[in-house]
Amino acid sequence: MERQQILNFLETKVSKKRYQHCLGVEQTAVSLAPRYNVDPQLASVAALLHDVCREYDPDLLLQLASKFDILIDDIARAEPILLHGAVGARIVKEELGIEDNQILEAITYHITGAPNLCALSNLIFIADYIEPGRTFEQAKLLRAEAFGLEPEELLLRVFNNTLHYVIDRHYLIHPNTIAGRNELIMKGYHQNNG
Repeated sequence: MERQQILNFLETKVSKKRYQHCLGVEQTAVSLAPRYNVDPQLASVAALLHDVCREYDPDLLLQLASKFDILIDDIARAEPILLHGAVGARIVKEELGIEDNQILEAITYHITGAPNLCALSNLIFIADYIEPGRTFEQAKLLRAEAFGLEPEELLLRVFNNTLHYVIDRHYLIHPNTIAGRNELIMKGYHQNNG
């Protein structure tokens, strides 16, 4: 599928602000793709489409998840916004005919991360956190350090920062985030320098 077709589709699904965010994630993902041994074209598609359902009403996300037989655990039921990745992957598959499992996995897990993900999924999880439109301090710091860190250390820092963010705001923590972080720790990766 051509990039312009994807952009045209995206414009019908998201606000201008969200559209700009998706472009920022694309820019970040494509620039980091060689470090993750990811095809830049796959990175572009997954990044552009990752938030296709982000602005859907929570009730609609729950309805669509049910329609698509997506598991709605207690955490997702309490915070339906967590379903926008899985629902988005199904929308992309149904409406655009994209069937690449790496792209669909990246869209599905870009919110929480998870263990045992492909490199593209980890890349989109990172790019979503550090894209240029993210102006909070932790995103700025990681963006500045991104090319100097090993991919696994950058991923671990995003997991750690995500957990801090969720805890500070008294949100529920999704088990995928904990499991993804634990996987890195169990493989021997540790965050250096804060």
